[in-house]
Amino acid sequence: MNNLTLTEDEEDVLQELMNIAYGSATAVVADMLEAFASLSIPNIKIMTVNELLKTFHELKNASYFFSTQAFSGEFNGESAFFINEESARNLATHLELENREDLDDAILELTNVLTSSLTTKLAQEMETEVSFSLPNILKIPLEEMEGVETFQLYSRVIVIDTNLNFQDQKINGKIFILTKDESIQWLKTKLNTILDQLL
Repeated sequence: MNNLTLTEDEEDVLQELMNIAYGSATAVVADMLEAFASLSIPNIKIMTVNELLKTFHELKNASYFFSTQAFSGEFNGESAFFINEESARNLATHLELENREDLDDAILELTNVLTSSLTTKLAQEMETEVSFSLPNILKIPLEEMEGVETFQLYSRVIVIDTNLNFQDQKINGKIFILTKDESIQWLKTKLNTILDQLL
């Protein structure tokens, strides 16, 4: 277990790579939504899936829109994007959507653009490539989250917490990159290669 924990130096490199990837993703999202958008600097940490599920239980009883997109390659796993109902309403207002089906489509498209551009840029920074499956969406209470198949398939999760800000409203989103132990080990090796190049 300890050998899958990132050192402080490894966390610093991952944070820097994530910041670069977020800059790229922000530009793509702003173009998609035809509005100036900014993503706050993400707060990043790695935990086990079980630890993540415990944090869900500590949150207030609420339903979240939850969309996922699997990716494969040397670094593989599944990206999950969460927004709460208030954020979903803000998105619907911004896009002038009138019904739930249109909102689902917009969240899927936002997930596809945000997570694929983020993961693709992150992979590029680590000199590898990933491919993606189509995203899917659920609306589910947090206390039922542990029953979702996505969380049963993976052992560790990179938690990325950010805000998607527009001039007149805020959409709070959390991205979770779910992986298996071998992908975290691959990530550690790659981060140390980058560290060695910096020395």
